[in-house]
Amino acid sequence: MSDSKRLAEPLDKQSFTLSEIKNLPVPIRALGFGALAILTLIFFVYPAYPTVVGKSLAGWTWHACNPANNFLHGRFVPVAFGVMLWMAYQRTKDVVAKPSYLGLVILLFGMFFFLISIRTIQPRLALIGAPFIVIGFTQYLFGFSIARHVIFPAFFLWFSIPVPGLEAILTGNLQTLITKSCYHAGVFFGMDLVNTGSDIDIAGSSMKVAEGCSGIRSLMALTMIAAIYANYTQKVLWKRALLFASAFPLAIIGNFMRIFTILILAQFGYGDFGTGAWHDWAGLLFFFPIALSGLYLVDYLLNFKTRRSKRVKRTIKTSRTVVKEKATS
Repeated sequence: MSDSKRLAEPLDKQSFTLSEIKNLPVPIRALGFGALAILTLIFFVYPAYPTVVGKSLAGWTWHACNPANNFLHGRFVPVAFGVMLWMAYQRTKDVVAKPSYLGLVILLFGMFFFLISIRTIQPRLALIGAPFIVIGFTQYLFGFSIARHVIFPAFFLWFSIPVPGLEAILTGNLQTLITKSCYHAGVFFGMDLVNTGSDIDIAGSSMKVAEGCSGIRSLMALTMIAAIYANYTQKVLWKRALLFASAFPLAIIGNFMRIFTILILAQFGYGDFGTGAWHDWAGLLFFFPIALSGLYLVDYLLNFKTRRSKRVKRTIKTSRTVVKEKATS
C-alpha cells in the first residue's frame, strides 16, 4: 500500500505487523514515537513533585525504593519490565496489528491518575496509573492482539510502589513467627533453648532474630520471581494465582530453615560462624535454592496430569517407531 493511501485511511482501519513499522509513513511513525518520547520525558525528567526527593516520578521512585524500607527490589522492576517488553515484542512482531481508538480511553484513564498525583503530590497514584498508560498506548497503536502481551509487564510495575505501613505489619509478624517456629522446632529436637521476645538463648549465647532476619526482603524478592514464573509457565489463570500465592509460605519455610541452621551451628559450638559468615551467605546458598525448588515442585504438581499424558504419548510414539523399524528391517 502506498504512503498516500495509508495516510488517508483512519488509524483504526490500518493493519501491519511490528516488523513492518519501519515501512509506515514518516508522519505516523513520528506521531507514535513522538508520543512515546513525551511520556518518557514526563516520567524521567518533568519535575512534577517539587516538594519531594527526586522531583520527577522516576527520581522519587528510585529514592523511595531503598534498603531502609525493604523495598530495594523496586529499583530492579524497570529492568525486568524492559526484558519482558522485549520478550513480548519477539512473540508479536509477526502478529497483524490493528490500531484501536479504545486504547485512547485506557491511556487517558492512566493519565488521569498522573494528573491527580501531581495535584495531590502523591507519586504513588501516578505509579498506579502507569500500567494503564502502557496498555492504552500499545492498544491505540497496535490493537488488543498485541496489547494483551504487555498486560502482565505493565502491572508488574506495581512492584515498584512502596506501600506505607506494609513493612511494619509484615516485619513484626514475620519476626515473631520465625522466632517462635525456630524455638519450638529446636525444643522438639532436644535443644536447650530459652525464648525471650525475639531473642533465643542457646549454649550460653544469645541469638537475636532481628528485623532484617524476618524474611521480608526475601519474601518481596520471591514474590516477584513467583509472579514472573507463574505468568510464563502456566496457561490457566487459577494455576497462575495458586503458584503466585505459594511464594508466601515458601518464603517462610526457606527463611525458617536458614535461621534454624544457625541454631544448629550454635548448638555444636559454631555460633560465631553461624551468626557471621553463614548468616550472610545462607540466603544465596540455602534460602533461594529451597524456595525456587518449592516453586518448581508446586508447578510440577499443578501440571502432573499434563506432564504424565505427554510422557505416555511420547512412550507410545517411540514404541510405534521401534515396531515400524523392526518390521521394515
